[in-house]
Amino acid sequence: MIRFIIAVMVVFLALPLSGAAKSLIITTLDNSPQAYLENGKPVGFLVDIVSEAVRKAGYMPDIRIVPWRRALATVERGKADAVFNAGYNEDRNKYLRYSDVVLISEKVVAFRRVGTKAFLAKNFENASELVVGVGRGYYYGAGVHQAIKGGIFKRVEEVSNVDLNIKKLLLGRIDIFFGDYYPVLKFLNDNELLDDVEAILDPQTGVPLVYSRSNTYLAFSRKKDPKSFNEVTKELRKMKKNGRCDLIIMKYIPMHEGF
Repeated sequence: MIRFIIAVMVVFLALPLSGAAKSLIITTLDNSPQAYLENGKPVGFLVDIVSEAVRKAGYMPDIRIVPWRRALATVERGKADAVFNAGYNEDRNKYLRYSDVVLISEKVVAFRRVGTKAFLAKNFENASELVVGVGRGYYYGAGVHQAIKGGIFKRVEEVSNVDLNIKKLLLGRIDIFFGDYYPVLKFLNDNELLDDVEAILDPQTGVPLVYSRSNTYLAFSRKKDPKSFNEVTKELRKMKKNGRCDLIIMKYIPMHEGF
């Protein structure tokens, strides 16, 4: 009798709780401040945004930061439910469900030393006046790439990281440097450099001039039931519309208002 009771208890405990939320495995790459590990835990503004949308949809987020190829491969094989910070292309669309909700638009802007009048027109018409810093091997979008390779700048200086670009800027060795808005702003904020380095603003709008942009998404595996895709996308759309996403981003970086 005792053995029977124990056996029943084991079976009962092995059953999932009816009220327990289903866990969604979601992959991404290490890309601060969007997603990175802090004391072994995934953090970042996209981690927070995606986690909140998933919870509001009634699921539990299990976010895993892994190398980018693995992030995509696990979703393609159906071993993970979704991936975020993924750009759209036709090959990925074969195994990923994309919504019309842009998770984030990655923007390439130009930075200058505070107090200088260095300015780069969006059409690069005054590029010949400027010495520009770039990251070695970094792709800044078609327009910027063409301008760099076309030799229209006074001089282009390559460095291995944003830290070196900032040091050269502050020493007056370059006039401006290109950078991905969110990571550079995070670096400036963390290192108390916001009073020394600023983004070049559009004179008409007062927000940073964008020389290139790339939309990224929270995309779900086509090998999974579309139910979670529809429910999470619905919550994400609400968060984008009511300004919740912007509030989360501003916890990490002092984003320009209206940008």
